[in-house]
Amino acid sequence: MYTVLVVDDNIDTKENLIELLEENNYKTLNAEDGKTALAKIQQYKPDCVLLDMNLPVMSGWEVLDQIKPEIDAGLIVIIITAFSEIPMAVEAIKKGAFDFFDKPFNNEKLLLAIKHGFEKFQIQKELNELKIALPSQMITLDEFGSSSAIQEVLRNAEKVAPTDYSVLIQGPTGSGKNLLAKYIHQKSKRHQFPLINVDCGTIAGSLITSELFGFVKGSFTGAEESKDGKFRAADGGTLVLDEIGNIPYEQQGKFLRAVEEKKISPIGSNEEFEVDFRLIVATLENLENAVNDEKFRRDLFYRIAEFVITLPSLTERQDDIPHLTKIFIKRCNLNLNKEISGISDSAMNKLLEHHWPGNVRELQHIISTAVLLAKDIIHTKHIIFRGSDIDKLSSLVNFPIKYHPGKPLRDSLDTLTNNIERKYIKKALAIADNNITRAAEIFGTDRKNFYKKMNKYGLKV
Repeated sequence: MYTVLVVDDNIDTKENLIELLEENNYKTLNAEDGKTALAKIQQYKPDCVLLDMNLPVMSGWEVLDQIKPEIDAGLIVIIITAFSEIPMAVEAIKKGAFDFFDKPFNNEKLLLAIKHGFEKFQIQKELNELKIALPSQMITLDEFGSSSAIQEVLRNAEKVAPTDYSVLIQGPTGSGKNLLAKYIHQKSKRHQFPLINVDCGTIAGSLITSELFGFVKGSFTGAEESKDGKFRAADGGTLVLDEIGNIPYEQQGKFLRAVEEKKISPIGSNEEFEVDFRLIVATLENLENAVNDEKFRRDLFYRIAEFVITLPSLTERQDDIPHLTKIFIKRCNLNLNKEISGISDSAMNKLLEHHWPGNVRELQHIISTAVLLAKDIIHTKHIIFRGSDIDKLSSLVNFPIKYHPGKPLRDSLDTLTNNIERKYIKKALAIADNNITRAAEIFGTDRKNFYKKMNKYGLKV
C-alpha cells in the first residue's frame, strides 16, 4: 500500500484529501506547515506528497528545494495550490514536481495523476534494477535533425569516432556540442568506459588545475581529503572539456604535457599516474583568435584540434526545426505525462520566424514550456520567447553629448561606452531573470566574458 503525505494548512482541504485517498486504498499522513512536512518526509519516507505552496513556517517552495534528493530517488510530488500562475507551474515542474493542480481540483484527475506517478516510478525502478539503459541514455541520429548541414557534421563525427584523435567541436551556445561529444563517445571503442564532462567556464581559473589533476590531503588550504582529478576519472574513456579557453595561460603548459604524455601528478604529490583517455573539446570561442592574441598556446591548440567539427547555428539549418520540435514534444510528453498530439501551422511559423540566439537548447526550452501549457495541441499562445523584448535594448541609453571648448569629445568616449555597456548588461540580466548563462546568450557573448564584464562594472546577481 502506497503512503501519501498531505501538506495543507487549510483543514477542510486536508481532510477532504485524506478521505479521498483512504477511500482509494492509500495510507495517509498529514502536515499543516512546511517544517512539519519536511520532518515527516524524512521520518516516514512517504511514496507521494501532495504539497500546498502557501504554507506557514516553511513555504512549499522551500520544502521542494530541500527534498530534491528524495525526488531524485523516486518521491512523487504533486503541487496543489489556490495561488497559481503559469510561471509557478513551470518552475515547480523544473524543481522536480510530477504535476501541478489548481484549487478547486478535480478528484478523478488528481487520483489519475497519482496513479501515473507511481506507474512511472515503478517502471524506472524495474529498469534500474535490471540495469537496462533507458532509450534517452543512447544518442540516436534522429535527435540531431535531417538537414544537409547537420548530416555533414554527423558524417564527420562517424569518421573520427573510431579513432583516438582529439576532437575540437566548435559552435554557438546551445547548438548541441555536448550532445555531439556524447555521440562520438558512444560510437567509439571507449564507449563502455566513462564519459567525463568538465565545464571550464564555470570553474575559477585558479581551481581548474586541482579539478583536472586532483590533489592530496593538506596540499593547500581547504584540501581536507585527497581527491582524484578528472583525468583519472576519465581513464579508459573520454574526457570532454567545455570552454577550454578558460584555463589560465600559465597553466596550459602542464595541461599540454598531460594530454601528450598521458601522465599526471596530483597537486602536492610526487607520484605520477598513467592515464589513458580520449580528449574532446567543445567551445563557442574562436581559439585561433585566442592563439593570435597570445591568450592560448599555439602548441596546445594544434594538439587538441587534430580533428575539427563545426556545428551550424539553428538559424543556419531551419529545416531541422519541425523535426526537432516533434522530437522534443515526444520527449516532453513522456516526462510530463502529457499527450500533446502536435503543433499548429501558425505556431510552427512563429518558430520558423524566430532568430534563435540560444539555438537548439532554446528551442527545447520553448517546447517544454509549450507542452506544459497546452492541452491537446500547441498553439501560437503557447510559444513564449523569454527574450522577446531584447529589441528594446536599443532604447535604453539616452546620454546627452556635451561639448566643452578645448576638450576633445573623444576624451569622454570611454566613459560613455562603459556606461552604455553596463546598461546593456543589466538589461540582459533582467531579461534572463539573473541567469548568467542565458544573459550571456542575450548579450551575444560566452558566459566567461560576460562574467568578467559583470565584475568590471561591479554587477552581481
